[in-house]
Amino acid sequence: MASFFKVRVGRQGRIVLPKELREVYGVKTGDEAVIVAVGNKISIHLHKVSEDPLQDLTELSKEISIGLSAEELKKKTAEERLKHFLET
Repeated sequence: MASFFKVRVGRQGRIVLPKELREVYGVKTGDEAVIVAVGNKISIHLHKVSEDPLQDLTELSKEISIGLSAEELKKKTAEERLKHFLET
């Protein structure tokens, strides 16, 4: 069943997630949102930010070949997160 929430766009284009959504989905300060725009439709995909990002990188590094720089590893991590968002 779909839920609908009407929100207003504030200064600087900010949108506040209603408290009910934050509570149901456990959205906390610092969590990430990916906004996907296709045609005239926008969807928002929320991502919980790990409390241990080094553990995330360690897990990701098991799937990546050795020899990547820290910057390349960071980019690969961002790409994998986006890929995960688009799959859900």
